[in-house]
Amino acid sequence: MSKREVEIADLHPTQLTLGLVEVAKRAKRMSALGKRELDALVEDKPVPCVIGPKGRLYMIDHHHLCRALLLCGRNTVFQDVSATKDWSHMELHEFWPAMDKAGMCWPIDADGNRRPYARIPDHVRALTDNPWRTLARGVRGKAFRDDDDTPFKEFMWGEYFRTFMSKRLIETDLDLAEDLALDLAMLDEAQDLPGFIGKEK
Repeated sequence: MSKREVEIADLHPTQLTLGLVEVAKRAKRMSALGKRELDALVEDKPVPCVIGPKGRLYMIDHHHLCRALLLCGRNTVFQDVSATKDWSHMELHEFWPAMDKAGMCWPIDADGNRRPYARIPDHVRALTDNPWRTLARGVRGKAFRDDDDTPFKEFMWGEYFRTFMSKRLIETDLDLAEDLALDLAMLDEAQDLPGFIGKEK
């Protein structure tokens, strides 16, 4: 795998939100690591990107990792050069629809509303909280398979869970919300979602 160290500030998000509870948990775990351990963790998780208009790098995964690293005081990550698509020849108005069609962006807000691509922030620091993403991450591997690498999978499951429960439940009793999510993940209504396990689990 070919990779190079880059500034997190030079990586542009491809989504509007992330799970801030998950970010805080990751930052706490990483803050407890020694420098050598943290360096090894970061090097082992290179960020896949697309080269967009004007040569800008658009990250298509590891938004949570980057935000957590910033909380830990680290400003660099490794870019996965081998996985990079070069779409720098495109104009911005061509780039975002191409990213959307390829499943490499998520212009959906925490309320499930689709937003203009221009609303996607330029920096991972500006991403806002999505409790549904936090919920989906909390049940990943139990409610749905962890080995499925579909981009934005947790967002898709979060949107599914959102149709059955209130945000207040997640905010006041995350454990209960996760128990409910595990039951909801078994329903036939979820069978088209990536990583579906169903009643076989």
